[in-house]
Amino acid sequence: MKRAILPYALPLFLTACISYVHRQQEVQDAMQHYDQLIKKMDADSIALLYTADGDLGGIAHGRDSIRRFLSSFKNVRVLEVTSNTDSLAMTDDTAFQSGHYKQSGVIDEKDTFHVSGSYHAQWVWIKKEGGWRIKKMSTQPDQPRLTPPDNQPKPTPPDNQPKS
Repeated sequence: MKRAILPYALPLFLTACISYVHRQQEVQDAMQHYDQLIKKMDADSIALLYTADGDLGGIAHGRDSIRRFLSSFKNVRVLEVTSNTDSLAMTDDTAFQSGHYKQSGVIDEKDTFHVSGSYHAQWVWIKKEGGWRIKKMSTQPDQPRLTPPDNQPKPTPPDNQPKS
């Protein structure tokens, strides 16, 4: 009887011992999910995408702190958010992702904003939670470009400067 079970049990045992090889697409999908939650401004779900000791830009540490920080933006409605990965390196159950983001939205239902910049994220696979979680995320906004509104006259050079 024991010999009859061995041929079936051995492959199951070996399969359980082999570590899973993660694909980069899994991290890309996790980042897209993060973007969707940012658009909804779902502070609870965003906080759960972080590890228990996760770090959000050096501002908030741990899920409760991240949740409180994000909940403080109740007057913000995100209209659009995109992120593009520039690089993604993976080692076992850890991924390092860098890229660029763009966001637009409304503050207090009257003021619009458009921001963009770069981001760096360290993801870790947490088997018991069934997915990728952010260990650390930081962003660096692009420098604002100052342009006069369309209805404003463009500055004219002084009289001693050549006109273009």
